[in-house]
Amino acid sequence: MKKAIIFYYSFHHENTKKMVDAIAAALPVRIVSVPVQETVDLSEYDLVGFASGVYMSKFGKPMEKLMEELPGLSGKPCFTLYTCGAPSGEFAGGAEALLKKRGAVVEPGWHCRGFDTFGPFKLVGGIAKGRPDERDAEDAVRYMKTLLGE
Repeated sequence: MKKAIIFYYSFHHENTKKMVDAIAAALPVRIVSVPVQETVDLSEYDLVGFASGVYMSKFGKPMEKLMEELPGLSGKPCFTLYTCGAPSGEFAGGAEALLKKRGAVVEPGWHCRGFDTFGPFKLVGGIAKGRPDERDAEDAVRYMKTLLGE
């Protein structure tokens, strides 16, 4: 099985953290919170993930900064994972373009809905209540198993 690491930024309701925690509970995958407080050598990993909530239609600024500065991405298979309150849309495009610009090989990503009370959504009690849920966690683990070749 491939050795994988997932960097994650999960601020608002920790929706993304719930998904990477589910993956790490089921599979031998290292998870690292962003901003990163330790030195990470990507040469030790076969696969690198970047997981974030979506903030104003894109990955969190700390995650974007990491993708811009993290050494060792050239030629490295990478993927994106995100949670978002919106019922539709594709929000990983900017992150994937940034990874490609850094020379990474971008694998297909994964996403699910996440509870969101940002801005006007707070006035109505939030959107995507109850998400991510157990089914989302199971889907995230299945997705990761596929990437790892299980």
